[in-house]
Formats: sequence, structure tokens, C-alpha cells
Amino acid sequence: MKKHDDRPATKGDLDRFATKADLDRFATKIELKEEIAGLRTELNLEIAETRRTLAIEIVKTNARIDSVKDQLMEELSQIKSHVSGVLDRAVSRMETLWRESVTLPKEIDRHAAILGDHAVRIKALEARPG
Repeated sequence: MKKHDDRPATKGDLDRFATKADLDRFATKIELKEEIAGLRTELNLEIAETRRTLAIEIVKTNARIDSVKDQLMEELSQIKSHVSGVLDRAVSRMETLWRESVTLPKEIDRHAAILGDHAVRIKALEARPG
């Protein structure tokens, strides 16, 4: 068939076109839509299952994180208690040492005065005649 030819097509011209049998091996528009709808349904089901699986894993992971957090908080609390106890004992000992450093020289001076007084009295007693 020539361009812009007003003559009817010949049998030879028509033989070059696809027949219904030739076109049967290709999907129709309806078949393609049905196939796409089926794939969409499958995909939505897979997405829903994946989301459910992920949600379960997220819950499990959050539970493990909470457990680790609780363990760490307990350990930190124990460490804090231990450190506080050590610091309390150290501070108490330092306060005792400070009090002793303040009072000890005064006690030594007081004892020295008493000792000096005793020495004077002993000499006085020894100097008395018999």
C-alpha cells in the first residue's frame, strides 16, 4: 500500500499486518490491569508483613535497650553508693585529723604546764629538810 493511495488494500498488503492469532500472545489492556492489581495486592501484603515484622523487632529492641538502661542505672547507683561511702569515711577522718591538729597543741601546752608545775613542787619538796 502506497502513501495517500485511495485504492483498497490487497490481500498481500493485509498479510503484512498482524492477525488476531498473532496478537493473542500479547496481553490485553484488561489482562495487564488485572496483573498489575494482583501485583499491587501482593506488594501491599508484603509491605504489611514487613511492617509488622519491623514493629515486632523494634519492640524487642526497645525492651533490650530498657533492660540495658536499667542495668546501667543500677550499676551506677551501686558505684555512687560506694564512692559516697569512701568519701564520707575520708571526710570524717580528715575532720578528726583537723580537730586533733587544733586541740593537740593546746593539750600538749596544758600537759607541759602541769608537768612544769609538778617539777616545781617536787623541787620544793626535795628542798625541805626532812
